[in-house]
Amino acid sequence: MAIPENLKKGTILRIEGQLYLVLDYWESRTAQRRSTLHVKLKDIQRGKVLDKTIDDRTDVDVAESQVRLLQYLYLDQAACHFMDPRSFEQFSVPRELLEGKENFLIEEVEYKVLFIEGQPILVELPPTVTLDVVETPPAAPSSAGNTDKIAILRGGISARVPRFIQVGDRVRINTETLEYLGKE
Repeated sequence: MAIPENLKKGTILRIEGQLYLVLDYWESRTAQRRSTLHVKLKDIQRGKVLDKTIDDRTDVDVAESQVRLLQYLYLDQAACHFMDPRSFEQFSVPRELLEGKENFLIEEVEYKVLFIEGQPILVELPPTVTLDVVETPPAAPSSAGNTDKIAILRGGISARVPRFIQVGDRVRINTETLEYLGKE
């Protein structure tokens, strides 16, 4: 199949039966060769990022996808449950698809959920979240070279925070690196 004409970042491609999210792409041509497409992809099933070269002999299809804004309801042993606030339809997203990030979900907050062929596949978390500190050692005078401590945040997330943070404070955390970004 030929290289898809409507290709853009965020498109879902089915390459040789596997689903990938397009992160970036560029096309190259040489004088006597066919056009080739270099694509940076994220494997939707495994979460790995890889570079792939696609030419007109590669079996490529654009998968039918849709992004919906869904409200997070609750978490159980097997899945995270969401609701469409307009139709009140409920959806379950298996916990494995969140790759351990389900503790960042906050009840009644809306998240973008990617659907492929009618099935929820991916939940887009914001780059930062604000969470309550539920447990941390008491503030102590700063000792040389050690200016932070471990705090347990809502949802059981552990993060390094400055020594002045106390139980009940609200802190902003990067969802990818768990880095402290500030106090609310």
